[in-house]
Amino acid sequence: MIRNSGDLAVFMKRTLLAIQKPDGYLSVAENAIKALLKSNFVEKKDGTISTTVFGRAVYKSALEPELAHRTVKSLYDANRHLVLKGDFHLIYLCVPPDSLDNIYIDWLRYFEQFSRFDEMTRLTFEAVGLQEAFLAKRAYSQCSTDQEFPYKRFYLTGAIHSIISGCPTWRVAANFSIPRGTLQSALASCISHANKLANFTREIPEYWALSSIFDVLTQKLFLAGTPELSQILELPGIRHARAKQLHRCGYQSLQKLAAAEPNLLSAEIDHLTVKQAQKIISSAKILLKEKADALTDEVLQLLDLDRVS
Repeated sequence: MIRNSGDLAVFMKRTLLAIQKPDGYLSVAENAIKALLKSNFVEKKDGTISTTVFGRAVYKSALEPELAHRTVKSLYDANRHLVLKGDFHLIYLCVPPDSLDNIYIDWLRYFEQFSRFDEMTRLTFEAVGLQEAFLAKRAYSQCSTDQEFPYKRFYLTGAIHSIISGCPTWRVAANFSIPRGTLQSALASCISHANKLANFTREIPEYWALSSIFDVLTQKLFLAGTPELSQILELPGIRHARAKQLHRCGYQSLQKLAAAEPNLLSAEIDHLTVKQAQKIISSAKILLKEKADALTDEVLQLLDLDRVS
């Protein structure tokens, strides 16, 4: 829409800002373009303004502009020595800075937990540049420092990792001394950020391989604490709340949903119309058929291999 300074002037003249600030609206727009150029969101060649690959990735991922450069640095560091033994390091990358605002750490407990870290956690601890000496110093000192951020991020990562590993949320909240509501809010932020990272890395050529990993991790985080809902959540349009309703009423698998009667299903589930029930049942049947067909193809391939050998 805007390719040069002339386009910018024409566009800005039609905005509310031009009415409110008739003598200063152009300078506001020009300063905004300068800020975008400085941040590498756009580039200017031969008088033509265009979006950079980085700027397009930030836009498509809905990543906060102020976090974009920090995110790139985290991904750059991770790309060089990403710990793929488990998903601790990946979760660490998905913990957004604003989720740490209400996290208060018992540093002495944190330091004591360090001795119980497993190999994967220790590898990640080292890969992100953290040091045991800092934990020891902070545990016995009340003075906060500017270096605390990555250690807080790692601490919250440990809590979220415990949840997706099957530990109940209330127990994780007790173990890490984090209020349950704060922990659930942090998990929701982590899911959102993981999805943003999946979309962001999909647009950056050197990080394309990470996009699929973040897609899988987003789904894993989404199902955290409720693995029993995974089958139901495969159905299009089914959210967490509805999946819980169906599971609570005995519809715990695709097979049971496919065999259900629309009128009965509608009567058992609150705020579910017969038409919506029919759609759920139809989707369950289609999904089951697709899975059956995939299994049949796999069996036939195995039989063919057996004949060849």
